[in-house]
Amino acid sequence: MQRVINVGDLVVTIKYRRKMKNIYLKVEKNAEVVVSAPPRTPNYIIKKLIQENIDEIKLRRNNIFMNGHTVKSYASGEKHFVFGKEYTLEVKISRKNSVSLCDDKLILSIKDEDQDREQIVTRELRKILYDIGLKFIDKHEKIMGVHAEQFRIKKMKTRWGTCNIEAKRIWINYELVKYPIECLEHIIVHELTHLLETNHTPRFYALLEKYYPNYKKNDKVIKEFSKILNGR
Repeated sequence: MQRVINVGDLVVTIKYRRKMKNIYLKVEKNAEVVVSAPPRTPNYIIKKLIQENIDEIKLRRNNIFMNGHTVKSYASGEKHFVFGKEYTLEVKISRKNSVSLCDDKLILSIKDEDQDREQIVTRELRKILYDIGLKFIDKHEKIMGVHAEQFRIKKMKTRWGTCNIEAKRIWINYELVKYPIECLEHIIVHELTHLLETNHTPRFYALLEKYYPNYKKNDKVIKEFSKILNGR
C-alpha cells in the first residue's frame, strides 16, 4: 500500500510495509522522494522526518537534476505543456478536484494538500485528450471509410500509437497531450490507416499521405518538440 503527500513544495511517496519497524527516507535516481514506513505511521511523523532532512533532500535532488533528470512536483509556479503551449501551474484548495486551462495558467483545484496531484492532473488531461481524439476519429473515419471499434489512451515508452487490426482497437500515447494538437490528429490518422493496410508498406504511406498530406512535416514537429520537452 502507498500514498502521496505534499511537504512544502515536495511530493513525497509513502510506501507502507507490514513487517517494517522503522522509517526509511530515500531520494530515488529519478529524484522522487520516497519514505518506507510501518502501516498506520502518522503523517506528522513522516513530515517531521522530511523537514529534519530537507537540506540534504534538496541537495540530492539538485544533483540529479544537474545530471539531466527532471521530475514534476506539481507545485504552483511549475511549467507544464498542454497541446504545445506552456502553462504555469496554479494550485488551489477547493471543494472538488478539477483541472482547467485559463489563459496561460493550468489551474489545479484540490480538496486537501495531501492528495496525489499528478494523478488528478493526469486523469483530467486524459479526459481532454480522449474527447479531442474522439472528434478526430469521427472526422477521419467518414473520410477514410473505416471504423475503429474502440479508442483508448495509455502511457507508452516507445510508440505514439498502436492499432489492433482484428479488434479494430486504437491506442494513443498519453504523452501526446503535451504536443501540438496536430500531432494527435496525425497519429490518429496513422493508426486508422492500419485498418486499410496492416503493415508499413509503400501502399500504407501512400494512403497516409492521401489522408494526412502533412505527415512528413509533422514527423519533424514531433521530433523537434520532443527535444524541447526532454531538455526541460
